[in-house]
Parts: sequence; structure tokens; C-alpha cells
Amino acid sequence: MLGALIRQAERAGLVTEPGFAPKELRWLAQLSGERLTGVLPLSDGRKGLTFTRCPEMGQPEMMALPRALGQAQAAHFLADTCGVVALLPATDKDGKPKTDDKSLTEQTRNADKHQTFRALLQRASESLPELGAVASALEDPEQLAWLRAELLRQGAKPTDKISFEADGLNLLESSDWHDWWRSFRRETFGRTGRNEGGGMLDLTSGERIMPANTHPKLGKLGVGAIAMGASLVGYDKEAFTSYGFAAGENGAVSEDNAAAYHAALDNLLDTAPILGQMKVAVWFDHRQTEGQVLVNALVDPPSLAEVTEEFFSLDDFDPEEEVKAEQTPEQQAEVARQRARKLLTAIRKGEEPDRLTARYFALAISGASGRAMVRDWHTGSLESLAEAVVMWFDDLAITSLSGKRANRPGLMRLLMCIQRPKSQDTKLDDYLKPVRNLQLPLWRAALDPGMPLPLSAISKVMEAHKAHVMTGKFTEALSREGSNDEKGRVYARMALIRAFHNRKARTQGGYLMSTHVDLNHPSPAYHCGRLMYLLANLQEAQGSEINAGVVQRYYGAASATPALVLGRLTRLSQHHLSKIGRDRPGLAFTLERDIAQVWTALGKDLPRTLTLEQQSLFALGYYQQLAAYSTERQERAAAKRAAEGQAGLSDTATPEVTSTEKGA
Repeated sequence: MLGALIRQAERAGLVTEPGFAPKELRWLAQLSGERLTGVLPLSDGRKGLTFTRCPEMGQPEMMALPRALGQAQAAHFLADTCGVVALLPATDKDGKPKTDDKSLTEQTRNADKHQTFRALLQRASESLPELGAVASALEDPEQLAWLRAELLRQGAKPTDKISFEADGLNLLESSDWHDWWRSFRRETFGRTGRNEGGGMLDLTSGERIMPANTHPKLGKLGVGAIAMGASLVGYDKEAFTSYGFAAGENGAVSEDNAAAYHAALDNLLDTAPILGQMKVAVWFDHRQTEGQVLVNALVDPPSLAEVTEEFFSLDDFDPEEEVKAEQTPEQQAEVARQRARKLLTAIRKGEEPDRLTARYFALAISGASGRAMVRDWHTGSLESLAEAVVMWFDDLAITSLSGKRANRPGLMRLLMCIQRPKSQDTKLDDYLKPVRNLQLPLWRAALDPGMPLPLSAISKVMEAHKAHVMTGKFTEALSREGSNDEKGRVYARMALIRAFHNRKARTQGGYLMSTHVDLNHPSPAYHCGRLMYLLANLQEAQGSEINAGVVQRYYGAASATPALVLGRLTRLSQHHLSKIGRDRPGLAFTLERDIAQVWTALGKDLPRTLTLEQQSLFALGYYQQLAAYSTERQERAAAKRAAEGQAGLSDTATPEVTSTEKGA
């Protein structure tokens, strides 16, 4: 995994030299000579501007720096927070500086860091004289107060990062301080320099190296990690060491390679999607564009349609068209887009995609305070990933109330639908705790068509689904007044149930579920669910207010002990059929016919009890029968409107013709 990350850093052209790292800045103070003249905002409102090659120190270096400089606190070189550089205080809601003990302690600490920041600038001014001008300006109380006031006026926060522009020269973008910085690190922290040989073999390359004592911390992980970052590789506890080795000797990786894998992983984690309480980072050895489209589709399925429909029409695209290799960056990007479109066309049409030789690397990772925990590591060909995505969405396909395929649920949507909706008072982390053990099985199932879905997921879904039905919210959600969000929750739950049974049937043998009502399904549990809906629908059709009560009172018992409930409801239905037959004999015939069809599929005996899996089939049968009736009603209504429209058109056309004929 570390080797794959190092190669990704090379492919992405990331800065991997130890002591340098990208940083996001929000402000740039401007100087003319030794006078501060302005403050330039770099943020677009949400994110700041990232500089790819900034001076960087890890935690061990920050701890060693004060002693090396004879200062009380450590500070970063050339770019640090406004609280350190300008002594900008935290303010209350009225814009006044906070005076509580914690804030005052922080201001005192920042004052010490400010001294260190200036000391570093003075030392580096030997290589870049403009840095001396910055240090002089910050030493002047009047100019420092002006900078602080200007930052406050523009809404800066103490934690925002800031650097300097001197006489039009952006100091972070200058390379004049690079050699001084390398030399300073070597002299201050005892670094051996790049690629120097040693007595241990690097685990990532096999070369002889001097192992890095500590590895850089991941700063973009989040999801459980502390703000200071999390270690992917660390040996700070005796229990993590062996054979008398110290710190990094227990897993020898050179400082260069540690910086490389850190740069690649932080770069990936910056944009990696969150699934539950972990991040999933996926990269490819080539054909990144096509692969990223597939990964994005797993997380955000509408993006699959948006990409295909935005850039081209499926009808107009010729999948046999040869993609020509071009040389310019713009042409290469267009080639990648064309290949992505070609791949997506095959997926959308259910065709086998072209053979793809690229490999993907998928890492699921989360934070645990100061440590990073690898939850899953998966590799394979891009071709297998494309097939997995096709299979994943095929298993999740379910027919909506309109008879069309319901929108594909994303992975996070699936995870969120497993349990009852989140209340506004519940924090997301607390809400996800009961289902966080399912986030990884869902991710693995999406990447591997042969991976079954866990029964515990169905258990959770059924618990939430039954509560949904028995409180009447299920019927309300699927009514005309139901919101799209609530309908989507029902579709996602039914899709997950269908995917569970299809995965099990494919791996253990069995019957593959259809996306719509299946009259030939072999399971009595499925037809019991259909019968439950038909009986509920029958009672609704006879015009009383009984239906809601029947569903809410009997659904739970019918899905667990159908023989005890459905036989009695069927006998009672004869009374309702007689009542309907007096006013609407056609409808009574249809309802009786459909109920008889279900009984034919069930046979003589109803199941006495249903297991959890069978109860999920009951739920799917109930929903698919409901969706089939809803589709039929909509089709009949549409046909009626069309007929009425045609009749109206004829009525209005006739007098005109007559008038014309009379005129003629």
C-alpha cells in the first residue's frame, strides 16, 4: 500500500521532498520596502489558496525548534496563523477580544510563537533580504497594530494562515529560501539528506536507507482524527516495537519515501468521499478519469447520468469510434473524457466494457484520535471495477411507483436509510454509531460482486421498515403528498433488500429477484406480502376508513405469522368484495381475480412463521405489488386523459371544418 501511494505521488507530480508541503492560505500581507501597505484576501469564501511548496515541520521538529532557537514556543517558517503572525486575538460576537482565561493563555502563547516566527525570518534573510524587511515590519509595534486592525476589518480569524508579498514578490512562491531551509533543517534537526544509504532495507523500495524516526501526520483525514493530524505509521509505544529496535527502525522507511506516501495520501484524502465514519480514497495507475467517474457514481449515482447526458447523447455516440491519442494537455484530457464516455455507454447499455488494463487501489481509512486506522485495502483491475459498478447498480435496481426505475441510491444514502430518520437534535456521529459496523461491508460489496451483504443490515432495515409501516408513515411517504426524500428512503430500503437476496442467490444458489412484481416467485413469503397489500387495498376500495387501521394493526403480525392473520383477513374480504360489487362490479372482479392468483401461487397452506430473511421477502412482495397497482392506475389515468383530450380536440375541430365548408 505504501509503495502504491509513493508511485501515486510521482504520477500526480506532488511535492515529496521532506520539509516541504502544500498549505492553504487565506491572507497575504503586502509590503513596500519595510512598510506594510495592504492585506490581500486569498479565500473565495469557503477555501483559501493552496501553495504547493511551503516550508513544513512535523511534530518532532516543532518540539525541537524552541530549544534550537532559544525561544519559548515553536512557530512555522514564512507562513503561520494570523494569531501568531499578527497577534490577532479571538473575538466575541460583538467583535471585542475575548478575555476569558483560555483566550488570554492562548494570546500569551501566540506572543511567544510570534518571537520565534520573527527569529526564523531574520535567519533566512541571509538568503532572501526581503524576509528581513518582513521581520522589521513585524517588530514595529505601530505596523503590527495596523496589520492586526486591517485583518480584523476584513474579517480574518486567528486560525487563518497568512504569509507575505514584498515589493511584488510572493515570498512563498520564491525558491530563494529553499536551500537555506534545507540547510537549516539539516543543521537543526540532524537530517541526513536525500537518498543517503544506511544499514536497513526500506520496506517500500528495498533500498538500503537510514529509516525516518517518525513519519509525517495526516492532516486531511478527519473522521475521528484530532486536528493536529493522525499517524499512519508510528511506534511511540513500547508495545509497538520489537527486537530492541527504536521508533522508525521497526518498519524502516526512508524520510523521502515517508514524505512521498504522506503527500499522496493527504492529497487523496482532501477530496475523498466520506462513508459513515470513514473516508474512502481510490486511485489508479493510469486512466484516472474513467476510474474516477466510476467511483463518483458509487458515492453520487446522479453524477453517472449527469456526465453522460451532459457531454453526449447515448443515441449519437458511436462506441466503435476509435479514440485518437493526442499530445497537448487539452487533447489528452479530451481523450480521457471520450474513453470515460465510451465506458459509461457500455455500462448504461448493459454491454461488456472494453478491456481495461489499468489497476485501481482503494483504501478505507478512519481516525482514532492521533492514529489513522486502515479499515480496508482493495486492489484490482479497472475492468473488474467497471463490472462491479454495473453489478452493484443492477442489484440495487427497483421499480418506482411510476413504473420506472427508481433513482440509484448512493452508498451514504444506503447507510442512512438502514435505520429510522435522523432527528434534528441528534448529532451525525451519534446517529451513525448503530450502523457504523455496516459501512465497511457495503463498501466491499460495491467493489466486489461476489461479496454478500450482511444479514445484520437486513435486520436493521426490517426493524426500521416495520416501524415505518405500522406508524402509517410508509403509506404517507408513498402517497401523492409524500416528499421525494421519504419516497427515496423507501426505494433505498427496498433496493437494499433486493440486493441482499440477489447477492445471496448468486453466491449460494437461489432465485434472483426481479425489479418489479414477480408472479412466479417461488417463495410463499413473497406472495404473502403481495396478499397483504391486496387485502389492504380491497378494504380501501370499499370506501371506509378501515384500511389504515388494518395495515398498521396487522402488518407486523402478518409478516411474522402469516397463517394466523392472512386467512382471517381473506375471509373478511368477501364482505368487502360484495359491497364493491354492488357499485363497481368491474373493480370487484379485478380485485378478486388478483387475490385468487396470489392464493394459487401460495397453495393450500400459508406459512405459520417467517424468518427474518423471509420477512424481508414479505416486505418486498408488499411493496412491488403496491408499485404495480400504482403504475396501472397512473397508466389508466394517462390513457383516460389522452382520450378526453382527443375527444375535446375533435369537438373543437368539427365546427371549424363545418364553418370552412360553409364558406367554401
